[in-house]
Amino acid sequence: MHTADTWREGQTVPAELIGCWQRAWIEYADGMRDDTTIVIWLQLASEMADVRVPVDRPSRGRRSFSECSLDELRSLTASESSSGHTVCTPIEIGADGSRRATAAWFTRGDGIGFHPVSAFPEPGLLQWQATNVLIERAPSGAYVEEWHLIPDTRDPGLHHVDPLGRHVYRAGDVAIRICDRAVPVTRQARLDELVAECGDDREAVTALVDCEFSFARRRHDAFVIEASTLPWLEGEVIDVDLR
Repeated sequence: MHTADTWREGQTVPAELIGCWQRAWIEYADGMRDDTTIVIWLQLASEMADVRVPVDRPSRGRRSFSECSLDELRSLTASESSSGHTVCTPIEIGADGSRRATAAWFTRGDGIGFHPVSAFPEPGLLQWQATNVLIERAPSGAYVEEWHLIPDTRDPGLHHVDPLGRHVYRAGDVAIRICDRAVPVTRQARLDELVAECGDDREAVTALVDCEFSFARRRHDAFVIEASTLPWLEGEVIDVDLR
């Protein structure tokens, strides 16, 4: 096997990984398959952000936290989103032309997590099926995923913090906006566990789920949110540098 690609200073992933990928499906070790959850992975030269939201949340149709019932607030924990950085090995090209690499994602202490603890902390074994199709496997066999590169997302790749302190990542014609919760989590645990510990304390539950990860796509001269951990933000325009 031999490696490919030339890396720039500060780059921690191969150029072939840079861009915005959308998951087509995931299959778990027990055979269960999910091809409906909206899963977006935006990868810059090192930094990354992802948005993962179910399409059937009970809170859809609400316009704010105040309109949600307590159970609808709890349902927001079904999302799974994060930011941080990715470290990936150079791509190895096999004798048969296969292209493989191993990636690891770092979020704790380096980014923001909708869940303070990841559900799948393993590295990913990556194999390119084509330039724009990627298969990811967990070393443990816990899951297999297929990713498709969203067109026109290789360049430009940008990350900035807006005047309100929200992080905005851009990859070509898509963007992800992130705003962390104002109240720090009490301990490192899955968000649904932390919310359950709050019982019927609506204010405490709201503080925990008030964490925005929004995916937007460019429509002419505006970036419009298509999926968000806070569903009522969908349709809102994100302020993105259009240069």
